[in-house]
Amino acid sequence: MFRLLWLTPKVKGEFSILKSEQRDNTTFVLLPDNADTQGPGIQSLFWNSRKGHCVVELSEVRPEGRWFKVLKTFGKDPIPTKGAWLSGWLGETPEHFGINNYDRIRMFDGTKALLTKGDSHRWVIHVHGRKTLIGETLRNFPLFDSLGFSQMAISHKTDPLPAGLGKHKSTLGITEWELVDQAVSYAKANGAREVILFGWSLGGMICGQYLKRASDISVVKAAIFDSPMFDVRNTLRLQAGLAGYSDQFADEVIELIGKSFLLRLLGYPVMKIDSFSLAKNSIETDIPMLVLYSLNDGYIQIKDALKFAEINQNVMLQEFEGARHCRLRNSNIELYESSIKNFVGIL
Repeated sequence: MFRLLWLTPKVKGEFSILKSEQRDNTTFVLLPDNADTQGPGIQSLFWNSRKGHCVVELSEVRPEGRWFKVLKTFGKDPIPTKGAWLSGWLGETPEHFGINNYDRIRMFDGTKALLTKGDSHRWVIHVHGRKTLIGETLRNFPLFDSLGFSQMAISHKTDPLPAGLGKHKSTLGITEWELVDQAVSYAKANGAREVILFGWSLGGMICGQYLKRASDISVVKAAIFDSPMFDVRNTLRLQAGLAGYSDQFADEVIELIGKSFLLRLLGYPVMKIDSFSLAKNSIETDIPMLVLYSLNDGYIQIKDALKFAEINQNVMLQEFEGARHCRLRNSNIELYESSIKNFVGIL
């Protein structure tokens, strides 16, 4: 339905691992020199549909490309291959981040959530982005653990089994906000009096739709967004441009989504894309919100974050210069964590 968002390897940020070699018992990989590999900081390198994963740091830039030092490998060592990409994960399981006490619970809709217990009255609910998993959220667990929060990271229905339901139908937040609603209900039933929502990329849209559509958000005291997608039309236009298509083509896709009878038969709701834009329509809540973003995002139209701040109350913005999509913490961990601590401290 929304395949325009992922039309080509270029749009997905995919590239080839050009070489892998050993130097003094340390593995180095050669990646092409492009906007994505120029992103700063220690990052995760994935390949083979996320079956391969290592943590890398830039070592040197040579005419043939950018050499990265492999700091940690989860499974097999990297090999020259197509279909690799950089991400901000830095690990896959709670144990990779020093978290050993946690539960995996089944939610009302059959999806799985990861739960760590702190203060039963103060909770953070993490919502990952599209085409990722709970692993995207884990790098922030140690920070909120140090601040005493209970934490829950939820799965999407489109996540593969066993965490998700393996569904193939996404409405990009129009219905997925109900996942947040059930997570908040769970937190309330287990003692929560204050909840912070933390949305990554599409997770930001999902959290925003929850704030806008849920009947009772009184327990939610704040929201934090990392590289949020707030407007589908503008993101489609950006992705179309990266794939060599025009804004007009993206707009025609939007119109098709809104009018397609076939989509109705497939069970999709009426999609009036601009009506659920969070860059064009206020959430109409006065809870404090923190938006973490980079103008070098490369995947979504991040200027929508600035529009979001203009039309909503109590929005704090923090830019991360040069960072790529959902790799803000990787680019400047001190600024990232201090921004969150300072924000939480004023609630």
